[in-house]
Amino acid sequence: MQQAYQAIRIVSEAQTIRVGLSTDPDELMLRELCTACSSLASEASSGIKALVLDFKSGSQTNHASAPSSVAVEMACEAVRVVTQPVLAVARDTLSPAACKLLPAADLTLVSEYARLIIEDSGKAMQEDAMNRVPTTGAHAARLGYVTWSVPAGDISKEMERILNMLREKSAVALRYAKAATRLGQTGQATPLEALQRINSLYLDAVMQTEDAHEGLRAFLEKRKPQWKNK
Repeated sequence: MQQAYQAIRIVSEAQTIRVGLSTDPDELMLRELCTACSSLASEASSGIKALVLDFKSGSQTNHASAPSSVAVEMACEAVRVVTQPVLAVARDTLSPAACKLLPAADLTLVSEYARLIIEDSGKAMQEDAMNRVPTTGAHAARLGYVTWSVPAGDISKEMERILNMLREKSAVALRYAKAATRLGQTGQATPLEALQRINSLYLDAVMQTEDAHEGLRAFLEKRKPQWKNK
């Protein structure tokens, strides 16, 4: 995360990384997002508990360079493979390219009146997906497309509430919880196969971590755990 960026703004605070993005990102911004996501795979980022994609109006962008579909898909894939939980925060109406990044995140928080373009093959959203009809953040939350929707003035406070909830957890436990969720969503595996993979992950990986043993000790000793994020 020490690399200099031209289009995105990186803020590191309290075991989280916040990436400032435009509500209408261009090609350069998406390329730099890919680089920022890749850097989270380093050992130095093992204590990071969440990545925030913070979409704001007025953030730097070059509208002369509209993002290609390849750049958008690469950015979505880069977000999907981040091992830490990813929270996408939309404070205003998003461009089609920005809207495609939302489903790549694990958690989404949007302003209730932000306009979004839903692209989902789910039955409940099929009509919107076919016609590419913009909808509000509040409606998207009711459909289950986003996790939370709140008034625009409450976005920052709600974002901190969510991040504080994650900060209380072990970083390594959060990474494995995300991995287990992704295993359960694997389309090529049967439910039984997915359950077996998750069980193996728990026994062979999670229970070998220092934080797993610390959590058990803290529970038995009726105290707050002291996470080492290992």
